[in-house]
Amino acid sequence: MLASTPHQAALATGADRGAVAEGRPATVTVTFTNRNGFSAARGVTLSVTAPEGLAVKPLDPVRMASVASGETFTARFEVSPAGEPTHLVGQVVAVAAYAGDGKAVAPVRLMVAAGVGDPYRSVSYNDAVFGQAGDEIAVEGAGADLWGATNEFGAVYRAGAYGDAAVAEVTVTSQDATGGWARAGLVARNDLGAQGSAGYVNLAVTPSNGCALSWDTDGDGRFDSIALAGSFTAPVRLRLTRAGASYLGEVSTDGVTWTTVGTATPAGAGATQDIGVFMTAANGWTGTRGIATFGGFTVT
Repeated sequence: MLASTPHQAALATGADRGAVAEGRPATVTVTFTNRNGFSAARGVTLSVTAPEGLAVKPLDPVRMASVASGETFTARFEVSPAGEPTHLVGQVVAVAAYAGDGKAVAPVRLMVAAGVGDPYRSVSYNDAVFGQAGDEIAVEGAGADLWGATNEFGAVYRAGAYGDAAVAEVTVTSQDATGGWARAGLVARNDLGAQGSAGYVNLAVTPSNGCALSWDTDGDGRFDSIALAGSFTAPVRLRLTRAGASYLGEVSTDGVTWTTVGTATPAGAGATQDIGVFMTAANGWTGTRGIATFGGFTVT
């Protein structure tokens, strides 16, 4: 009975990068494992399907006549941009089909890195790539940490758009759990394009430590103070309100009821500052990469 049961297989997928761009495809590796200890899996075919805006091309043979008990069958697929994507981040789905109506499925997320347009600029200190579709923004990148001497993040921002009495809001719609202190949210600095710039503050959600408001108290361009609130995880809406040299950070799950994260007082803030959305994987020097997505970014 066990020998004739087809549903005894596992399928694993992995990509060499989390984003695809023109001239920079991703390679998705699909591995089929036959877990049936009594018989081989026969007529195994591997395939990958992608949403509109992405094209898939096999790089290896995709059919194996027989995969013995405990053995694996692996094939690679190239995924590249093809026309306008329906979403900045989509699921590429790998499927293994084999005799006896056997089937195994495994997804992998990929971002389409098409860059950003006016009025936005982008900056990367974590090997990040960026995508924008309407008011949807996505950032895929690494980053060891965002504290003290380590400032590794990627941001999409508006230059000089944040002054006294300004209010910045954004919804962090998704965040990969690349580390307990991975952060995605709002960041302001006199010049986001220059490391070490003063007036540095960020408001972010994390996978394991709720919401964090961080700021630089002495103007040396390094975060050295922090306030934490709740057990929030994405999706959440964040609001950073400036009143002179004081910045109020708030978080909401519905955009109606707000919880105060804290008040920041970064040193050396200019009359106008750059303001944007950002992410860091905070991966602790493991090299792990992740994706954060944002919607409804406004500055008023």
